[in-house]
Amino acid sequence: MRLSDYPVVFTSDSNYFFSCNAKSIRILSVETGQVVRVLSTSVEEGGHSDTVTSVMLNPKNSLQLYSASLDGTIKLWDFNDAILLKTYEVGVPITHMVMHESIPNDIYLTTTKKSTKRFHQYQARKSGGLRAKENSVLLRYSLKSSRKRMVRLLKTRACGGLAISSDGEYLVMAGRYKLHVIHIAAGNGIEEGGVTENDESRFRCYITPERITCLAFHPTEGCIATGDERGRITLWYCFGKNVDRPVTTTLHWHAHKVSALAFTSDGTYLLSGGEESVLVIWQLQTGFKQFLPRLGSEIKHITVSPDQALYAIGHQDNSVNVIRSVDLKIKTVIQGLKFSHVHHMSNPLSTGLVIEPRNGNVVLNGMPGTLQFYDPIKEQHIMELEVTPRNKVSRTDEKEIIPPRVMHCAFSSDKAARWMVTVDGRDDRETTSELYLKFWQYDDDAHTYILNTRVDAPHSKEITSCIFNPREGNQVPMVVTTSLDGTFKVWELTLQGETRRGVEAELAWNCRSTGFYRDMVPHCAGFSSDGSLLAVAYGQIITIWNPYLNTLQGVLTQPPENRPIRHLTFLKNSPFLIAATKDHLYSWNLLTCSVWWSYQIKIEILKASQTNANFMVTCPDPAPGMGSLHRIIVFKPTSPKPVHIETISKKVRAVTFMPDPAVQAKSGVSDAVEPILIMNHGFDLEVLGGRSVEDLKAEAEEAAEKARALALEAQKQKSLVTDIFGTSSMAEATAAAAQKTKEKKERNESASRGLVSKKNMVRNPLFDAPSHVMAPVSSLFDAFMGQLLTQNKAAKEEAKAKRKQQQQIEQQEQESQSQVNGESGSAVNDVDMDGEDTGKDHSEEDQDLAVETELPSSLANFFSSRLTI
Repeated sequence: MRLSDYPVVFTSDSNYFFSCNAKSIRILSVETGQVVRVLSTSVEEGGHSDTVTSVMLNPKNSLQLYSASLDGTIKLWDFNDAILLKTYEVGVPITHMVMHESIPNDIYLTTTKKSTKRFHQYQARKSGGLRAKENSVLLRYSLKSSRKRMVRLLKTRACGGLAISSDGEYLVMAGRYKLHVIHIAAGNGIEEGGVTENDESRFRCYITPERITCLAFHPTEGCIATGDERGRITLWYCFGKNVDRPVTTTLHWHAHKVSALAFTSDGTYLLSGGEESVLVIWQLQTGFKQFLPRLGSEIKHITVSPDQALYAIGHQDNSVNVIRSVDLKIKTVIQGLKFSHVHHMSNPLSTGLVIEPRNGNVVLNGMPGTLQFYDPIKEQHIMELEVTPRNKVSRTDEKEIIPPRVMHCAFSSDKAARWMVTVDGRDDRETTSELYLKFWQYDDDAHTYILNTRVDAPHSKEITSCIFNPREGNQVPMVVTTSLDGTFKVWELTLQGETRRGVEAELAWNCRSTGFYRDMVPHCAGFSSDGSLLAVAYGQIITIWNPYLNTLQGVLTQPPENRPIRHLTFLKNSPFLIAATKDHLYSWNLLTCSVWWSYQIKIEILKASQTNANFMVTCPDPAPGMGSLHRIIVFKPTSPKPVHIETISKKVRAVTFMPDPAVQAKSGVSDAVEPILIMNHGFDLEVLGGRSVEDLKAEAEEAAEKARALALEAQKQKSLVTDIFGTSSMAEATAAAAQKTKEKKERNESASRGLVSKKNMVRNPLFDAPSHVMAPVSSLFDAFMGQLLTQNKAAKEEAKAKRKQQQQIEQQEQESQSQVNGESGSAVNDVDMDGEDTGKDHSEEDQDLAVETELPSSLANFFSSRLTI
């Protein structure tokens, strides 16, 4: 979910706001931060086919919304019912859009156009399109059908902002070092298309010494505020016709460029923000400044609500903070996927997509030095973990500060995911490089991971892989790291010191052993599903180790020397080991220590499932002429024939299997393919295969509703006394007895439902044949009666066993209840020590046996008559 790419727009009642999210428009609640409605969901239903760049309310009707997109269309929506009302085909990509209530039929917009100058075209060809020069063109588009619907007004370089005055008289546009002011009042000739940018009476251009980065129009006065790259804010007064140089006033606090400006609706205050992550509120009459610091990330956009009660701040980390204007307290925080808005060259996705076993959330790199826990189904931010805590410090000069980055992340295989290991470091090529191995323990009270052990410089060079031993039970957790220094290390959890005076010894992680193979460098490693084998890849050689005894068990060699193994993984509950080089895929059978099959394919990513023996690879489409198409192929270890193939338009950044309880519950779980979670080329998360996203969302909402109901029930049972002193033992025993009663009732209901269904399903196949091919009745009589009596006897025995189980449960409940009430009594006499029924039950058993051996008179008469015939 992309939230802060473009400024948000409030509804007229300030209860909701609109956010451009790629090709769609999301309506979010100010109170809860939840998405209440989505516009432009698909192209088939009339949505945009490219990125939405601008939204604004219809000046004629505040319940309608205009949206502009790079697909060259403007659409009018009824956002209450999510209905598309009309589409206007502009024909050019739209980057900015403004309109005014005094001229509701005209829309002023900007589009981009590549430069036609030969020098610029030469630069574009030489750089492969990276240095292509683009110009911004200002257009007026008429919503009414006319002979000249679109009029070109002017052309400039790189539009930095577009705004219209509150009275609709002036239009201002920023283009690098130029500020264009256009007089668009009625009767100025623009409607006929006769005015050009050379008409100085209507078009004024002012040159600035610094590049303009943003602008805003004063709501009540003739004043324009512009921000530049030097951090200065310039207020322009007395501009317009016959004015060569307007009167200007400069405000300066920001150390770096000003990224956002906004006036309050009464014009008293000016809000500004930039790289310092500080919201500055300027009182224009007095020059007094008020600050809201430490907002966490660079400010990109500022929007003031119509009632001036709220400020919506869009940040560089893909978040929107809704702030109350009265006390400057944060009211709501809406957080999207952070990695989609970082600098990807200096902060690559080195952790990949890691699934947290506890809740099934995806864990990946966030802002530099952090990990983000994200729910891809609900598209909701769960938690951010600062692996490297640091203050947001603004740089003192133009040189960028090299931030630390997280390189590896792994979780223990238990469902509670009690332990997590991370590798982070920092290297600015000037000072000593930093490398840390950190072990984290989950805190149930704080609902986050707490640092347990930090190891400085665990290896002398960069760590290439970090994995947990997947063994289960009460075994000591184990972690293995491999490094470019030619060694791999085994880390285990140990007790530090001894237990004294009831104080338990602290847990910490230590290096137990170090391993190496010749003078080669390990690049990847993997544990078998039971944790008994460790595979470490040295170039084209796979070494098999016993991780407990530190002994080399075997060596596997197959690829040529110039094809080192890049990916290595064991499969769940399988003797197969999957290895991949740059252009080959190998499936090793460790029972025979031979290659079971191989496949020539260019592999980019290899990922194994955590629930079955499937694995998948990503590769470019081998078909000629397919361009940038890529494939995701799912294999079984026993066959080179793919079991599932997904084709996508561009290269994926990361991929993993996403756990799905519905798939795991299937009987043929080995044949089932889990949903595939990918990060696409645009750094957005998508779910491919498996069940639809709507089904997964519905299931997640149902589970969340049950959790809320349980939490509410637990909250109702609390009181002031229990909050202070805790619950008493009697209350706990009573609650336990009530829970047992509830479980017993559910078991009885399920058993009765199962019994009824079994009875209804009972069929006698003896007579399932046409009458002319059946044997005589005399020969079928004995078989039929034997089958009938057997079914009756089985039903009676099942009922008797059920009664015994019921009596035992009741006896246990009575004993527990007597202990709770402090009563001493003996056990009930209904069941003896051997579990056999007494007295009445024996008589009932005899009666049952009598009934089983006695033939009903009606049935005896029927068969007697048939035999007589």
